[in-house]
Amino acid sequence: ILDGQPKQMGLKEVLQAFLDFRCSVVERRARFKLSQVKERRHIVEGIMVGLDNLDRVIRIVREAPSNSTASAALKDEFKLSEKQADAILDMNLRRLTMLERKKFVDESKTLMEQILKLEELLSSRKNILQLIEQEVIELKNRFSTPRLSMLEDADSGQLDDIDIIPNDEMLLAISEKGYVKRMKPNTFNLQNRGTIGKSVGKLRVNDAMSDFIVCRAHDHVLYFSDRGIVYSARAYKIPECTRNAAGTPLVQILSLSDGERITSIIPVSEFAGDQFLVMLTMNGYIKKVSLNLFSSIRTTGIIAIQLVPGDELKWVRCCTNDDLVAMASQNGMVILSSCDIIRSLSRNTRGSVAMRLKDGDKMASMDIIPAALHKDLERTPEDSHSNVKGSSGPWLLFVSESGHGKRVPLSSFRKLPLNRVGLIGYKFSAEDRLAAVFVVGFSLAEDGESDEQVVLVSQSGTVNRIKVRDISIQARYA
Repeated sequence: ILDGQPKQMGLKEVLQAFLDFRCSVVERRARFKLSQVKERRHIVEGIMVGLDNLDRVIRIVREAPSNSTASAALKDEFKLSEKQADAILDMNLRRLTMLERKKFVDESKTLMEQILKLEELLSSRKNILQLIEQEVIELKNRFSTPRLSMLEDADSGQLDDIDIIPNDEMLLAISEKGYVKRMKPNTFNLQNRGTIGKSVGKLRVNDAMSDFIVCRAHDHVLYFSDRGIVYSARAYKIPECTRNAAGTPLVQILSLSDGERITSIIPVSEFAGDQFLVMLTMNGYIKKVSLNLFSSIRTTGIIAIQLVPGDELKWVRCCTNDDLVAMASQNGMVILSSCDIIRSLSRNTRGSVAMRLKDGDKMASMDIIPAALHKDLERTPEDSHSNVKGSSGPWLLFVSESGHGKRVPLSSFRKLPLNRVGLIGYKFSAEDRLAAVFVVGFSLAEDGESDEQVVLVSQSGTVNRIKVRDISIQARYA
């Protein structure tokens, strides 16, 4: 826009327009400063006249019946302006000393020098251009930090939301009634084992926590429902809130059907070709699907698994063919199997039987054991019974519904095929059941103990963040 009108210009015209604008700004700024300096010097000259004739000024002020009369008498006597006369009348007695008079003399000289400089600047456009160049050099030296952002050529030249959102780590918490919240990782501090914990926030009546994960803002978050449907949305789409906030209803983010619940969420940073999703239902059906099949999901969702009446999808984990999968039932039975023997199927299939469940028993949890952690599983369970408490990781961490937990070395379990009863992993009382089981021991300290922390969330929304090493190591039958 030039002179209030839009205009298409070349580089030379743009630079010339910028210089003209800067010259106009510098000139207006100099004229404004010049008027202020001249006005101040005018007042200082009047004060100096009053100080040179101090006795006569005092006599006129003492004989005057009012301020206006004194001001008029000073103007007539010393040929002063109204501003100069008012400045003399406003002076304090302490400023009548010789030292104060010298200050006014020095100020008058300084003001005169400024007036001469400003008049010289305004007398020539060349001087104005030199000042503009000097100011630009000062700005360059003042802000000499190299550019932190990168300039890249883009075909469209447009920015998406993801381009300006930092890829920071975050916590996602989902309740069974479909409320989700995004929180900062430092929301929950480290606590000791056996403490009450910190509440994750307000929960609706009869609501309970369903899932709690760590991801990054740019991740694709896959939401799997109990009906076997999968939805997708970026993690940053979830509004960030505090720990005590109620959260955002998922129906505002996803196109969920009436009564449909999200039971598992998987963050995906990249849809790699060698990655799979392992799905486990409540009644013990398992299947493996390539992760690439979920790279493009419509807003209304797509089918992830076919379910029989009365069954529901509960757990979904990401894996490779070299990993192991650990499955546990509510009665504490465990099957450790290789992901390679699980046949890769299409989305619209049911899968095969993972575990033979006894009457009244259902699946309780599932977790993936990376290939780098199960290299010691070739040992037989009998080799590890002698010194369970002194064994090194990795371990399976069992947590019961009553809040009790233990660690069992992975070497205590042997690999089994699917469709088996499994090995006992936790011995429960009649009133207790298994709530979750997952693998720990990814990071070890120098003493061979776990250097990890675990975040436990109760159904009422209480969060407890504790050290894994504080949880005791016990045998399978304990």
